[in-house]
Amino acid sequence: MTDLKTVVFAQHDGVDIALDYSLPKSAGPDHKAPILLWFHGGGLLQGTRTCAWSHLVSAPEKHGLCLVTADYRLAPQTRMPGIMADIKAVMDYLVSPAFLSETNHAVDQSKIIVSGGSAGGWLALLLGSGVGFEACGLQPPAKPLAVAPLYAMTDITDRFFTTRQHPVSYIKRIIDHAEVAPYLDPKAPQSSWSALDSPRSKCYPYMVQESLEQELLLDGTGIPPEAFSIAPAIASGQFSLPPSYFVHGTIDDKVPIRQSQDVVDACKARGLDVTFEVLEGVDHLFDMDAKYTLDGMYAWISELVQ
Repeated sequence: MTDLKTVVFAQHDGVDIALDYSLPKSAGPDHKAPILLWFHGGGLLQGTRTCAWSHLVSAPEKHGLCLVTADYRLAPQTRMPGIMADIKAVMDYLVSPAFLSETNHAVDQSKIIVSGGSAGGWLALLLGSGVGFEACGLQPPAKPLAVAPLYAMTDITDRFFTTRQHPVSYIKRIIDHAEVAPYLDPKAPQSSWSALDSPRSKCYPYMVQESLEQELLLDGTGIPPEAFSIAPAIASGQFSLPPSYFVHGTIDDKVPIRQSQDVVDACKARGLDVTFEVLEGVDHLFDMDAKYTLDGMYAWISELVQ
């Protein structure tokens, strides 16, 4: 991968929000690289743009893509409208003259694929469909060419997010509120990232344990959680998705596979272009392991951008 460069693409409520990008060495004004925008997961409560796994890091040289990994402000200090404003801002930036100039005219701004893992996959689907922006008082940004959500959250009204788990299956103990209290205080300073080894990384399992996602993302906004549910929005016919490639493991106990399956089914019922790669016996965050190169997804991307 070529050198990683960092750009602050927005400042909201006094918080700098940054992205990193990396261009293929071959990219230039006469050989523009398509853009792969990736969002990290963590239930929108934790995480950082810097946790790009091996297949992403190799994407510029192996697949000829400009890799962009972007932060967004974290809940509950920032509620869903603020997070939606952040992801709109990154899309607006990627299609702007400023980003074209930043990359020395080496990117093809008409070919943006949005991907992400877990909650990051949800953000990719919200951008791809336009779901949720009007509820937040925002105009949706330009739609991407395609979306590629990995083990995505898609609906926080699902029983997985509304039923307490004491304990969470993969923690096997009850997380005490005191362990996460500083990070779940909505009046604490806003942040656009958290280190992977931060105690904040307990926020997602604690949220699942106590079924708090709707409260943490939406408390005080007056917006119903259904406003961000992808499958019902697609099924309604009021929203659509560009070509989409879903990947999910069958033993995922952090985000159940039905979260992807429901959206895939809704897309198929509408006749939309959707591919679903089901990985038997594979758990959440499988692609942290470098042996998962996601060749099928990248071949699909390569065909789209030809």
